[in-house]
Amino acid sequence: MLNHSIEPPYHLNLEYVSSMPFRAKIFCFAGFTLGRSGVPIFLLLSGYLLVSREYDAQKTLQFYKNNLLSLLLTWEIWILIYNLFLMWFNKKPFDIGTYIRNVFFLQKVDLNHTWYIPMIIGMYIFLPYAANILHTVSTEILLIFMIIVYGYLYIVPSINLFLLADSLPQLISQLDLSYSGNVYGFYLLLGYCIRRWEIEINKLLKRPVVVLGIIGVLVCNYLLTIYTQITLYDKQYAYNVWYNYFSMPLIGIAWFLLLKNVQLKIGKSIITQTSMCSFGIYLLHRPVQMIIIRWIEKIGDKSIEMIVNVVGTYLLTFCIVWIICRVPHCGKIFFMYKNKPVAYRM
Repeated sequence: MLNHSIEPPYHLNLEYVSSMPFRAKIFCFAGFTLGRSGVPIFLLLSGYLLVSREYDAQKTLQFYKNNLLSLLLTWEIWILIYNLFLMWFNKKPFDIGTYIRNVFFLQKVDLNHTWYIPMIIGMYIFLPYAANILHTVSTEILLIFMIIVYGYLYIVPSINLFLLADSLPQLISQLDLSYSGNVYGFYLLLGYCIRRWEIEINKLLKRPVVVLGIIGVLVCNYLLTIYTQITLYDKQYAYNVWYNYFSMPLIGIAWFLLLKNVQLKIGKSIITQTSMCSFGIYLLHRPVQMIIIRWIEKIGDKSIEMIVNVVGTYLLTFCIVWIICRVPHCGKIFFMYKNKPVAYRM
């Protein structure tokens, strides 16, 4: 939501960003980079909770029913909602051909947040089998595998950014690593590794020097990612950091390790309600933003527009989702809302 709140006022194209003052660039890309860290954290959490499980035939069937099938059915409902919304918003007739291609994942829904669900559905299809295989892999082999994947899927593309910006020939990887789940599968693997070595990790996290080191990794990579985007724009190459930049897994791991053992003493009910509504907020936020941005852009100050956009959209979508979830069955159908938080047992 933070990313999608920054994109409208700042445009994030070469012409506009090049004309921005340096302080505005820092504010823009600091917020954008912070927003980008959300997906790595969520995928790490998915790997931590889901890949770490043992899956026999019954548990695999249960996973497909509760996780995959329910997500697929809810998403198909929202594909129809999105198509109807775009028909109304763009004042165009309903395109049945586009809708059918959307339904069968043959064309992306024309909203910039909709790439994520097809990706996670693809992950879920093979997750139980991949999880069972990973449990049999030795620590040494797993680490070698992770280093190779990180090098070719993150380091090489990151180097290519600067080669492209300087009009130099790119490095072209000859290895097909799509079997590993590609860039997004790597985040799931990282989450699984944290769960697999959790006892050792928790012992290290009791040492203040280790925690300070993790904070240092987070801050350094965060600042480096901001610097990279500003530098590339200065070189007349438009780049808004994506999940295959080498620092994003490091930022995700650092956030995850710093947050995973936090015990809340106050505000737990608010956090619980927020988390239970979060999927509905994700589904609903982009159409809401597209409607309210017409009023927000009249403010004139880009930073204030961004703040009003993200806070206003969040509060509005949360209220809508919370109210709809009070209607029997609607929350479960439209937002996969459960009346009680799910307790994951390892």
